[in-house]
Amino acid sequence: MHDLRWIRENPEEFDRGLERRGLPPCAEQVIALDREWRALETAAQESQAARNRLSREIGAAKSRGEPIEEILRQVEGSKQAEAATAAKAAALRQQIDALLASLPNVPAPEVPDGPDETANKEIRRWGEPPRFNFEPLAHEAIGDKLGLMDFPRAAKLSGSRFVLLKGALARLERAIAHFMLDLHTGEFGYTEIAPPYLVRDEIVFGTGQLPKAAEEMFRTTDETGGLWLIPTAEVPLTNLVAGDLLDEAALPLRFTAWTPCFRSEAGAAGRDTRGMLRQHQFHKVELVSITTPEQSEAEHERMTGCAEEVLKRLGLPYR
Repeated sequence: MHDLRWIRENPEEFDRGLERRGLPPCAEQVIALDREWRALETAAQESQAARNRLSREIGAAKSRGEPIEEILRQVEGSKQAEAATAAKAAALRQQIDALLASLPNVPAPEVPDGPDETANKEIRRWGEPPRFNFEPLAHEAIGDKLGLMDFPRAAKLSGSRFVLLKGALARLERAIAHFMLDLHTGEFGYTEIAPPYLVRDEIVFGTGQLPKAAEEMFRTTDETGGLWLIPTAEVPLTNLVAGDLLDEAALPLRFTAWTPCFRSEAGAAGRDTRGMLRQHQFHKVELVSITTPEQSEAEHERMTGCAEEVLKRLGLPYR
C-alpha cells in the first residue's frame, strides 16, 4: 500500500513514477479524496465532542432540576449526524484504499525504462556459459530420455502444466533445496521457516498479489470461506510480522523457506507450454528480509549476494 503522506508531500514524483510504469497521473485525485476523508474524520470528531458536551449538560441540568428534553433531542441529532459522517468516511476510506491497492510500486530512479526485459542493463556477470560442439537437447527431452521426468503420468494425475520427477532427479531437487537452506541458515544468518501453504485474503493482500493477481492464484472453496494456495513463500514469510511493533535494533529479520508454489498461469496460454516452465506447482527456496527503509537497499544487495553464492558454488554462470 502506498504511503498517503508521501504522496501528499511528493505528488510530482509519484506521478512521474506512474508514468514510467505506463499509467496516467493520479496524485491529484488521491490527494483530493484524502482531503475529503480527513475533513469527514474531523467533522465526526467534532460531532462526538459536541455530543459529549451535551451529555455533561444533561447532568448539570438534572442537578438544577431543569428540563432536559431539548438537550436529549440535540444529543439524538448529534448521534445521527455523527453516524452518517462516519459512514461516509468509511466508504471514502474504502475507495481510497482500493485505488491505492490497484497502483503498482513507483520504480527506483536507477531502474532503466523500457517496454520489456530487452531494456535491462547488465551490472555484472560471473562465469562463462558452456559451449557445445553439438546441438544440446532441451531439458524436458533429457529428462524424458533418462526416464526422470514423466509428463504423461503427471497429466493423468492432475492435467496439464504439471511434471512428475522420478528417482535421481527427485533426489537432486531435494538435495539442492537442502544445500540452499543449509547455506542460508548456516552461513548467512537466515532463520528457516516451515509455513502454512494456505493463507487468508489479508495475507495475500499484504504482499500485493491481491487484488491485481487474483486470477493467477488458486483458492479453496470450503467452509473456511476460501484460503489461497501460496504462489511463493514470500507471502507467508513477509506477513510473519504484519501488524507487529518491532524493535529497530533487532532488524533486519531474515527468513528462508522451501515450499511448493502454486500458480494458475492464467495469462500464459500458448507460451512456454513444454517442460518445467510455467508450471501450476513447483518448489522454490525463498529469502525474505524485514528491515527499515534506510537499510533496505544494502539489505537487498546482501540478499542478492546470498543468491549469487548459490550459483557460484553450483558452478552455474549467471549475469
